[in-house]
Amino acid sequence: MNLRTSARFCMIICLGCVLHWSIVFAESHRAFGTGVMTDFVDFWAASRLLINGGDPFSPAEVLELQQSVGYLEPKPLLMWNPPWTLSFILPIGVLDYGLSQFVWLLLHVFFILLSAQKLWAIYSPTARQAYLPWIAAFTFVPTLMVLIIGQITPLVLLGIVGFLYFERKNQLFLAGVSTTIISIKPHLIYLFWIGVILWVWNQRRWPVAYGAIVAGIIVAVIPALIDPAVYFQFIEMYRFPGRSTPLELPAPSIGSFLALYFPHGNLPIQFLPPLLGSLWFLWHWHKYKDHWNWSEQIPLMILVSLAFSSYAWTYDQVILLPAVIHGFVMVKRQSDSWYKSGLGLLYLGANGCYFAGKVFVTTDSYYFWLAPVFLLIYLGVSIVSRSSTSATLPKIT
Repeated sequence: MNLRTSARFCMIICLGCVLHWSIVFAESHRAFGTGVMTDFVDFWAASRLLINGGDPFSPAEVLELQQSVGYLEPKPLLMWNPPWTLSFILPIGVLDYGLSQFVWLLLHVFFILLSAQKLWAIYSPTARQAYLPWIAAFTFVPTLMVLIIGQITPLVLLGIVGFLYFERKNQLFLAGVSTTIISIKPHLIYLFWIGVILWVWNQRRWPVAYGAIVAGIIVAVIPALIDPAVYFQFIEMYRFPGRSTPLELPAPSIGSFLALYFPHGNLPIQFLPPLLGSLWFLWHWHKYKDHWNWSEQIPLMILVSLAFSSYAWTYDQVILLPAVIHGFVMVKRQSDSWYKSGLGLLYLGANGCYFAGKVFVTTDSYYFWLAPVFLLIYLGVSIVSRSSTSATLPKIT
C-alpha cells in the first residue's frame, strides 16, 4: 500500500469516526433522557415551524417542537441567525428529525471536503496530492467539533470558498451571489464586508454588487413569502428571547473576555477588539488596495476577524480552513525538514491542547486564546515563506 492509498484510507476512517460519533452523541443523549442535543435541533425546529405555518423565532413554539423530539431543557435552543438563513435550510424541515440530522451531517461533511479540495486547487494548483487538503481539514479540531455539534458554519465556509473560486474565475456575479451564504453568520468575518465594499468601489467590480443584491433579495424574500411577519418575529425574539442572547453569553473571544473580566459600566467594551481590527484593516487596505488579491488576503482577514471578535465560538473556526490550507502549502514548499517537523508539531500541539482541554473543560469561553494562537502561527509561517521565496504574500508589519 503506497503513501497516497494509506492517506486516503486513513481519511476514510477519520470520516467514519466523525459520522459515527456525531450520531452517537445525539442518540445517546436522547436515549438516556439527558435532554442534551446538538445545535442542529434549533435549525430543524425553525425550518419545520416555518413550513407548518408557525413562528420560527417563538421561544414557546420552538420549545414545544424540540421537546417532541427528546429535548428536556426548560429553555429552547433558538436560531439566532438572520431570517434569510431559513432559505438555505428549509428542506431539512420537511424531513423527520432523525433523518434530517443525518442528511445535515452528510451535507456538511461534503461542504468541508469540497471546500478543502477547492482551496488546495487555489493555493497549490500544480500539486497532485489530492489527499493532503483532506488531512489538513480533518486534523483541524474545530472541523470535528462543528460536525459533532451540528452547527451551520460549514455552509459559511462554502460561501467563502465560493467567493474565492468565482472571483479567481472572473465570474464576479457568482462571487457576489456567494456573499449571501456568508451573510448567515455575518459577524464571523466582519473584515470581509469592509474589504468587499472597498474593493468593489475602488476597482469598480459592480457585478459583485449586482450578484449580492439579486441573490440577497431572493433569499430574503423566500421566508417572507411563507410567513410575512418573519422579520418582525425575529426582532421580537431579540427583544424577548426567553433566554440569553448570543451577545450575553460567555463566548471564547477577546471581546467576551473583556466584558466578563474588566469593569466597564455600560460601555460596550466587547466591541473594542472588532474596532481595533477594523482600524488595522483600513490601514492594511490602504497599503495593498492597488494590487489586492483575495486568495492571498482572505486567510489573514478571517484570522484577524476571529482573533479580534466580539463573540464567536470555537467550532466557528472551521472557517479558518483557507488559512490552514494556505499555511500547509507554504510549509510544504520549504526544503528544511526540521522546519516542517517543527511547524507540524506546533500545529498539532495547538489542536491537541484544544481537544484535550475540551475533554476536561467543556466551557467554550476558556478557549479565547485559540484564534490568536492560530493567527500567530500563520504570521510566522508567512514571514518565513516571504523570506525564502519570491511568492507575493500579504505583508504583516
